Amino acid sequence: MSDRQGHWPHQLSLTLDRLGWRSAQVFQVGIALVVGAVVAAVLLSLDHASWGSALLGGLVAAVPALLTGHVALNLARALAQSGEQRELLCVDDELAGVGNRRQFLRLAERDWARCRRYGDDGAMLLIDADYLRRINDTMGQRCGDAVLLEVTRRVSATLRQSDVLARFGGAVLAVFLPHTDPLGALDAAERIRQQVASTPFRWDKAHLVVTVSVGVAHVHAGQMALEGLIQEAETALLAAKDAGRNCVRAAPIQPRQSDPSRSVAPG
Repeated sequence: MSDRQGHWPHQLSLTLDRLGWRSAQVFQVGIALVVGAVVAAVLLSLDHASWGSALLGGLVAAVPALLTGHVALNLARALAQSGEQRELLCVDDELAGVGNRRQFLRLAERDWARCRRYGDDGAMLLIDADYLRRINDTMGQRCGDAVLLEVTRRVSATLRQSDVLARFGGAVLAVFLPHTDPLGALDAAERIRQQVASTPFRWDKAHLVVTVSVGVAHVHAGQMALEGLIQEAETALLAAKDAGRNCVRAAPIQPRQSDPSRSVAPG
């Protein structure tokens, strides 16, 4: 199966989600009515057809068109959902059970679009394992891989089922938090930081204290695309590193378009 064929259910889901399933259903009913009207008009054009016969013929034609559209819409929904489920099974081989950057971008795009469409809260975290390169150099690559795997496990333990976790690149993990306001995202980031640093990592006879730096950004009206959210999270992550690592830093909190009173002044 080609890449385009394998991902069209996701694109269909995203398109219908932006349009709205209710709007798609209204469109389906409209098509059935048009079909019925066309059939009625054709019957009226016949000399022997009465208004009653034309209306009855239009109704008879509209009903199967409506049923066919209903079945097609439900099939499209099922295909879209199954496509998303297959994407959830696509994982990065280096970190068992954790999605890769490509998968994260697809799922985060879906959730980001829903936040913008419905005015929901949402946030993104970028989590960098501090000094992982130094661990690779001093303890070996296998140790570094084991540390990254354990960091991922500890991060995952703090998340909800609806949250999206993936390896974003190198030693950086990405998390999208749907239905999470800016303060809630800061709380989640701090829980992750504490969870990782709480217990030393064991490697052979060594005990390694590993920490993470976390950058936080939230969905707001000024972002024209998911890329804007990612850039803000990357900037916040750099600020956490510049502050000495093992800390959380957040992008400035901007008001949402649907609720401008929710702006938060910098502390």
